[in-house]
Amino acid sequence: MFEFKYLPKKSIFLVLCVLLVCSMQACSACTAVYVGQDVSADGSIIVARSNDYQEVFANHITVTPRVENEPGRLMPVSPDGKVKTEIPATTYHYTATPYMNSTVVRNDGLIDSATCTNEYGVAMTMSVTAFSNNASMQADPFVEDGICEDAASDLVICQSKTAREGLETLLGIVDKYGSCNSNIAIIADQNEVWYIEIYTGHQYAAVKLPSDKVSVFGNEFSLEYLSDYEDNITSKDLISLAEENGFAVHGKNNEINLLDTYSGKQTTTDYSHMRTWIGHHILAPSKFNSHYIHNDMYPLCFSPDEKVSLENVSQIFRNRYEGTQFSPDETRRVDMRVIGSDTTLSAHMIQIFPNLPAEMSCVSWVSCGPPVYGVYIPVSNDCINVSEAYGANQPANESGVFDTDNYPYYVFKDLCTRCVGPENYKIYGQPVQAYWHEAESNMFSGMSKVIEHAQKIKDNNSRASYITSYCNDMQTKAFKDGKQMLNDVVWTQSKNSNTFKIQRNPETHQMTGEKVVIPPMEVKLNASEYGKVP
Repeated sequence: MFEFKYLPKKSIFLVLCVLLVCSMQACSACTAVYVGQDVSADGSIIVARSNDYQEVFANHITVTPRVENEPGRLMPVSPDGKVKTEIPATTYHYTATPYMNSTVVRNDGLIDSATCTNEYGVAMTMSVTAFSNNASMQADPFVEDGICEDAASDLVICQSKTAREGLETLLGIVDKYGSCNSNIAIIADQNEVWYIEIYTGHQYAAVKLPSDKVSVFGNEFSLEYLSDYEDNITSKDLISLAEENGFAVHGKNNEINLLDTYSGKQTTTDYSHMRTWIGHHILAPSKFNSHYIHNDMYPLCFSPDEKVSLENVSQIFRNRYEGTQFSPDETRRVDMRVIGSDTTLSAHMIQIFPNLPAEMSCVSWVSCGPPVYGVYIPVSNDCINVSEAYGANQPANESGVFDTDNYPYYVFKDLCTRCVGPENYKIYGQPVQAYWHEAESNMFSGMSKVIEHAQKIKDNNSRASYITSYCNDMQTKAFKDGKQMLNDVVWTQSKNSNTFKIQRNPETHQMTGEKVVIPPMEVKLNASEYGKVP
């Protein structure tokens, strides 16, 4: 952790505006997606995000049980965990996707639950890092011991029965403790979805997202006018701070433009903006063309050309600008920050079904490790537990041990490392992707059947056991297949590892002058087994 006490005073603002963001925000290159229920293929709400960082940070899945009437418990607020806040005596059953202990010990104690869903059907994802401009940061600097993205999700979800309650909890914490980073969060339930931008130490804006729109964004703010949304909540000084300090930018009808005021084009980078562009192009190609222009601005909410499926969203997180001049695989460019990256620590897609009982209304589709050559597996908010492998928590004393035998994260991280890039993606990556695509398609349809059957089970415990059993079976099979896939890739790569790439006559050993062409790897696993439903 950066020690501010050793800095000269003149350096404080520079550190707050730049180094603090970079050093304390582990998820510094995330991409997020929202799909409203009116434009989703199956009527579910979809909230999704990748959790990206250039590190080997292993993660797993947890199920935290409900706690009844135990007052006096505390949870961390600040990045170092020294500032804590009291939580209610009763907290709720919830799922999460935090780092393992082996990662926590290397990450200054930061856990980062990434995404959470609870028994009341409330879901939250946070830590799409965004960047505020210098003027706003000078007017309201970050609070070093304020709320951090790594502590927020489970702190909010463990005590919130509705999305509105979760929103008020998060913003109340910012009001009380301040924020140590600028961030974007989404909190949703069966009835509404809230999008939150936290700009500075104490300033924020939250809007209720429309049910007939979608959103895709990289590491950048997108919210412009509050009047464009049905409902909003802001910090009390959001407008006055900007106007009194001379950095307010007004637009239509003289309303303050929050994007231009707190961020603006001076913070726009191709690193983030291109991911926003490609997401808009994928879901609405008729409105957003395939030619990226740095100065083009993309709205937070827009209408998709067609209904958006879970499968569509899963492929957004695998996108590497295929078919464009920016594809690193097709052009060998090394300066492209794609969405489908080998730096993804984990990714998740949360489906919220408005018409189901709240306690079984959320399904998190989780990829431990990069999904570009990995697989999403289901975890219901009704699950009692998760499978042995996906729930395994590598201990702190194994920090730095790359263990593909026992932990899914390492398997899929290794698979991606071996399959990614122009030399490998056609031979290894595409066959691997094709297999997981078929497996996921079967799981997506299988989970729908499981949910349909589960609604008919009257006993809540029996229903939870049934859903848990299916999810765990899929997790177990995915880990088993992942290990076999990794073995096959390593074996095939080793077999093809000869750096001599010119063919020879097998009888005379004379070189023919023709380049050796390695065929795509054959995957012999059976993806149809993912379609089996108990």
